[in-house]
Amino acid sequence: MNFREQRAAERKLNIVKTAARLFSEKGYHDATVEEIARELKYTKGSIYYYISSKQDLLFQCHDQAMNMLLDNIKKIKDSGLPPEQMLKEIIKGHIETLVSEFNLITVTLVSDYELEENYARIIIEKRDQYEDIIAGIIKDGIEKGVFRKVPVKVLINLIMGAANWVGRWYSPEGPMTMEEIACFYSDYLVQPLLVKDPQPKKKLS
Repeated sequence: MNFREQRAAERKLNIVKTAARLFSEKGYHDATVEEIARELKYTKGSIYYYISSKQDLLFQCHDQAMNMLLDNIKKIKDSGLPPEQMLKEIIKGHIETLVSEFNLITVTLVSDYELEENYARIIIEKRDQYEDIIAGIIKDGIEKGVFRKVPVKVLINLIMGAANWVGRWYSPEGPMTMEEIACFYSDYLVQPLLVKDPQPKKKLS
């Protein structure tokens, strides 16, 4: 990527992140492209150089968030870690991304129903890809005798519901750091899945 392309990519990312913040604060319908341009000190025309419409901008917010999550989970999948450690790393990565990119992730959680069908289809495919990777790791753990037999889809919903809710209450001024909270969640969500070692048999006297 040359300097010009890099600069264009950075400008587009700034537009997307500013839009995500305003969509998160005001709602998709109440935030305007004019406000986004004003926040960035751009002209409205320069915004439309990078996006085709306000709906396209909402899609870009969703797409950016999903790409971040997918990039992280693919690295974990290819890491060669044991299934239980992979699942812990996924939970930690999900929470840390959610908190560090709060506006982007919040928009994806609360405005998916606002996406037009052609955009929604792309995001749903990426979400399915994300969940399929998690499902594969859980199934692998079950087959290897690391995890108890559980309903995989229900478990994924439980994990994602718990992880996504962190964004509702997390505060940087709280008693725990983001990293501590992510580790706490990963430990306590994975621990109940682990197959317990059988109790050693007592020797007959």
